[in-house]
Amino acid sequence: MEFFKEILGKIWYILYPFLFYYAVMLIIMTIAQWAFGGDATHYVFCQLIATVFTIPSMLPFYRQGQALAGIAKQPFGISRERICHALFAAGIMACFGISLNNLISMTKLTEISMGYQQANTDFYGSTIGMEILCLAVFTPILEELVFRGILFGRLKDMLSKPFAVGISALIFAAVHVNIVQFIYALILGVVLALLMDRAGNVYASMIGHMTANFIAVVRTETHWLDFSVRGDAVSWIFSLVVLGAGIVLMWRYLSDRKKQEDKEKE
Repeated sequence: MEFFKEILGKIWYILYPFLFYYAVMLIIMTIAQWAFGGDATHYVFCQLIATVFTIPSMLPFYRQGQALAGIAKQPFGISRERICHALFAAGIMACFGISLNNLISMTKLTEISMGYQQANTDFYGSTIGMEILCLAVFTPILEELVFRGILFGRLKDMLSKPFAVGISALIFAAVHVNIVQFIYALILGVVLALLMDRAGNVYASMIGHMTANFIAVVRTETHWLDFSVRGDAVSWIFSLVVLGAGIVLMWRYLSDRKKQEDKEKE
């Protein structure tokens, strides 16, 4: 009996911040849509309001997890190490974001997924400035706090790193509902968790997430990467080369940590 209580307690410890996040977002989003309208023109604005007001409510959960893991609160500031982490994260996520968007688009899943088409209508019905502010700034901050800073952090305290990475990525993908965003978010969820684990804080994954979302917004509104989703040989070669660049960057970034750990053991 005690064993099952312990298991349930651990599951609750992992999930209740996520459930709290979902409830707060839903309540504020509902109020915002009631006040400003729930049509596509106002959807991103309402999403921005909900996101901005939800971020402060999640910070105590993040700080609690950091304290329980024995991680001291890190001061704000710019250092050479942080710049290095940020540049790697931005480069890795730019490559993965572009290539995965291309490859999934060329499978025609985007054409058969009604959920994806509805999400596109909701998220890209506003001005480009509002979309960047919401989708490429505040949404990544909130989602990284919740899914990497809190969820992945708590899973890693209880499970091996591969399981923690996989489960956090799966939950991150599941909340995106439709099959297109599920596949995209599942792979990027793994990458983002590894970025956070490598950097030792959530800021690197935030920068990476911001980069991927910024590119997604700009490419959708300006069509500057349309040549890479036509389905011809050039599109496939370009997408696979960019994916390969992302894998190489990721390997280099993670291998640097292994070298550092090996030196510390010596």
